[in-house]
Amino acid sequence: MHSRCKQRVLFHCLVITAGALLFSAPSSAEEQLQSADPDPRLVNYHGSRLQHAANTASHQLKLSHTLVEPQHRKAEPLLAGINESDIITVKEIARKRFSKRWDLVSERSRFVRHRLVGNLEKISAPLSLQVIPVVESTYSPYALSHAGAAGLWQLMPGTAKVLGIQPDKKIDGRRDIERSTQAAATYLMQQHDRFDNWPLAIAAYNLGPYAVSKRLKNSPWDMADGLDAMPVPLETRNYVKHIIGLVALLDEGTLQFPSPIKTRTVQLNPPVDIQLLAQLSGMEKDEIFLFNPSLNQAQYLTRPVTIHVPEAAHPRVEENIIHSGPKFVSVTVREGNSMWSIARANGTDVKTVKQLNPGISNVLRIGQKLKVPANQLAKASANINPLLPSKNRVRYKVRSGDSLWRIANRFGTTVKALSRVNSLSKKSVIRAGDILWVLARVRPS
Repeated sequence: MHSRCKQRVLFHCLVITAGALLFSAPSSAEEQLQSADPDPRLVNYHGSRLQHAANTASHQLKLSHTLVEPQHRKAEPLLAGINESDIITVKEIARKRFSKRWDLVSERSRFVRHRLVGNLEKISAPLSLQVIPVVESTYSPYALSHAGAAGLWQLMPGTAKVLGIQPDKKIDGRRDIERSTQAAATYLMQQHDRFDNWPLAIAAYNLGPYAVSKRLKNSPWDMADGLDAMPVPLETRNYVKHIIGLVALLDEGTLQFPSPIKTRTVQLNPPVDIQLLAQLSGMEKDEIFLFNPSLNQAQYLTRPVTIHVPEAAHPRVEENIIHSGPKFVSVTVREGNSMWSIARANGTDVKTVKQLNPGISNVLRIGQKLKVPANQLAKASANINPLLPSKNRVRYKVRSGDSLWRIANRFGTTVKALSRVNSLSKKSVIRAGDILWVLARVRPS
């Protein structure tokens, strides 16, 4: 069986089910760009690396270089069958839209594009699909839209769950470069097989395949009709034009991606403090999280984790793994202590204390010995990924007596927004212990 077919079969059962979910509430193209505006922590990374010089002569010279050697460039599949006049038009639209942001896109892409392109090749997907994260997230794997879509490919929570890359407390598969790329690209190829052309496949990625099919029944469309005649909303039509335009600009060499940073994987066995490991290995502050956006935490006390590090840093990282484990101390339960007070005093949480002390009861005995992370570690290194967008995002555990209305009111949002972020229907029932993501407008007192 052809390698491309093999890969499609592997994903078919999961991906086709996701059709109705993927981007069921798409952001507008404008909102997508705004939601991916540079986080100051990322823009300022390595100081002067990000110099927005789109209008300078040196920048124009850089953009004139070709992505690949013209004499070796193969026919671009995403442009096949599109009118030449349409290609000329969408190139200009994309140039105006993205040229000023290209420095930012380029810098961000260096940390992840090597793995993204490698996974496109792995499933025999067109390499030009690598432009979609430009439009979706400005190449930020940390992008989080107002609708709750996350990662380079802006996958919704419900879609991620169906595709088997749903987030948990430790890892968010939507920010995982390899898994999200394979899922999104395979889905796109499924839509190409369904609609038999790339403009409609791209439209289905934005609008949803069933919505596109319904519109085609009422208004049949052919490639010869031109992109402006596509029977989809203006927002989706512009989305298609932006992507096709970027593909054309890259294909002719007007825009280029810089050479990506190649990485190697390292298997870390718990306990490990990832920030401490990076510091011991001479990496820049927070740099390791630019290569590992799927990590939700900076300390993994009980779970093995695989990370990516630059090839140049790999020997130092391997050498320092043995020194990166957090130190533990034994504490004695005293009168008035609770699991919560002991966890708080030692800079950790109740769940970690329980994990480090298997079989422990919630009722503590005076004089009982408990193993906890050393307090100095908790002070030196936060236990969460420092690059996570946390300004308005809250992970909320449903309590007894809660309702969607009560939770929405508490955080200054709406039931509709809460349901959209968590892919809940009108018939969905929440129960105590469920985890919801809340895009809060206010912080509860």
